[in-house]
Amino acid sequence: MNLPLAVPLAVLLALGAPFAIHSHAAAAPPAGLVVPVDGQPFQASLSRVDAGWKIAFAGHDRELPAADLVSWGAFAEATRGPQLVLAGGGVLVADVLEINREHLRADADVAGTLQLPLESVAGVLLRPPVDPRQRDQLIDKVLAVAGDSDRLLLDNGDELAGTVAGLRDEKLTLESAAGKVEIELAKVLAIVFNPALREKAKPAGLRCWIGFRDGSRVLATSMTMNLTTAQLKLAGGDSLQARSGTIVAIQPLGGRAVYLSDLKAAGYRHVPYLELPWPYRRDESVTGGLLRSGSKVFLKGLGMHSASRLTYDLPRSFHRFQAEVAIDDETHGGGSVVVRVFTDDGSGKWQPKFTSSTIRGNDPPVPISIDLAGAKRISLLVDFADHGDELDHADWLNARLVR
Repeated sequence: MNLPLAVPLAVLLALGAPFAIHSHAAAAPPAGLVVPVDGQPFQASLSRVDAGWKIAFAGHDRELPAADLVSWGAFAEATRGPQLVLAGGGVLVADVLEINREHLRADADVAGTLQLPLESVAGVLLRPPVDPRQRDQLIDKVLAVAGDSDRLLLDNGDELAGTVAGLRDEKLTLESAAGKVEIELAKVLAIVFNPALREKAKPAGLRCWIGFRDGSRVLATSMTMNLTTAQLKLAGGDSLQARSGTIVAIQPLGGRAVYLSDLKAAGYRHVPYLELPWPYRRDESVTGGLLRSGSKVFLKGLGMHSASRLTYDLPRSFHRFQAEVAIDDETHGGGSVVVRVFTDDGSGKWQPKFTSSTIRGNDPPVPISIDLAGAKRISLLVDFADHGDELDHADWLNARLVR
């Protein structure tokens, strides 16, 4: 149960209330690009989401089941802090009000004052790095920490292990083997809560990543929304209530679009231009961190470097491959590649299905859509173009197979 602080606890328990929302005037839902699994993309704003994940779009008199949707809108950067890193990988921009042994209380712009059990929070970035790549890496570090104790990551590089016993007057109390110590909050870069207590259940079935205008993003297993208010149930079981106008992106998982980054590759080969090897990355660029193109954030896709080839076996249930290919924004306009797609019908003879022109840094993403009729394998290739392999950080954005 997540409890608004401004209402008596007994009343909230009786009502089963979710997170409270601020009393700010409701903003109109923003317009965004609707990318359906079938058919042409179109611009629209959200008007309604029902309990069965049927999404209605304003101005188009059109409804789509979330299972038939690739995405709506665009995910934003979470540029300010602090940021709560949720156990399921989501991020919630919120000011931390209190930490005790069981709960964290915070104030979020999109969800108001809230209380979360510590097992649903992996950690807190108290001072997120300004550089987006460094920020992503810090989130990855919080999620990757192992062990059975809380950790404080200090700005001087030190780490302290123990149990976070409280937060008060801009000081954290840590109980460690050396005794109880107080650390000034200004010296703490991030808090990592005991990984052994973290929720580890992975949701199945249809669920959606929901993106907010402040860069928050959460994985929701259910959602209802009208023009003013959205009610979400998160993957960890917590509830969240937000203003509809703060939602800027939706990306379903578990529908007709199945992402290559969620499948096991049958083979990968990289041929270095000189000697530096580059592995491929799932849902990250080749240097790590979120995929970015045109100042937009993408949660799903593949990061590859020239020259490389990535192969997948194809179940018979898929009839089309789709993706958008670009050079990641991290190159600041550098890099140039040619990408190719081949399929094999099982005979061992690879047939070319797509060859791009040269894709350079700052170019808009190149859309790809390939019929997979009769195909049993698919290979994605990234080749050199203008300057050898210099900054050839290719992103296969939302690379997906369609049922």
